[in-house]
Amino acid sequence: MPPDVLVAIPAFGLPELTDAVLADLLRDPLPAGTRVVVVDNGGDYTLAVPDERVRVHRPGANLRWIGASNWALRTAIAEGVGVVVVLNNDTRLSPDFLTHLVAPLAHPGNDDVAMVSACYDDFWLHQRARAIPATAAEYVPLDRVREVPFCDGTALALSVPRIAEIGVLDDVAFPHHGYGSDLDLAVRAHAAGLRCLVTEGAYVAHLRRRTMHAVGRTSEENRAEILTGLDAKWGAHWRTRVGLGPGAFPAHNTGSAADWYA
Repeated sequence: MPPDVLVAIPAFGLPELTDAVLADLLRDPLPAGTRVVVVDNGGDYTLAVPDERVRVHRPGANLRWIGASNWALRTAIAEGVGVVVVLNNDTRLSPDFLTHLVAPLAHPGNDDVAMVSACYDDFWLHQRARAIPATAAEYVPLDRVREVPFCDGTALALSVPRIAEIGVLDDVAFPHHGYGSDLDLAVRAHAAGLRCLVTEGAYVAHLRRRTMHAVGRTSEENRAEILTGLDAKWGAHWRTRVGLGPGAFPAHNTGSAADWYA
């Protein structure tokens, strides 16, 4: 039987983005036992169209992405929910997105999978879709998965039992927004003998940096959080553990990419 699912969408301002991703998520039937929660870090979000499947959680402070994600994980662990999906609000989703994203976690023989990401149009080449559609709605789901060294946190399904074993996201090493905590989680997962997958059944178009601009974060600050946290925890070896080398990056980012694997 497919596990229950808790979808958490961290949001801070830009309600039109949250409205759009919710509309994408809700246009198709959701798997049975699914709850969708907007974690309203700004305290001012109201559902454009009320829906009994969605509630708004107002923590009273800006938990940032990492805090909102950990709130969802701890809630799921306490309540016995099987899967947490953390979904950026600055994304657009392919048809039947949630069903396809969580399917690998329910597949027989995948008890050792810690996390699954959707393929996308963004930075890491191992997570890129084979063909980038004009819009997410035009993406044709494919029944394929890839075993990968890590999963980008843009649209991430987490096996709650496996995360309960290895621990939630590290908000001490990554204390600001949480950039780099997804790579750290993958390192810990692999150390525990667990796997990470990308599914080509689900696709996201990522409107990069929209939310980051809203909270006043720069790309340089985000990169510094990743490198500072990972270097402190794992030394230079983390690059090897997550397969980070020149081939991990798009060609047009070659210059800046050198700093990541130097």
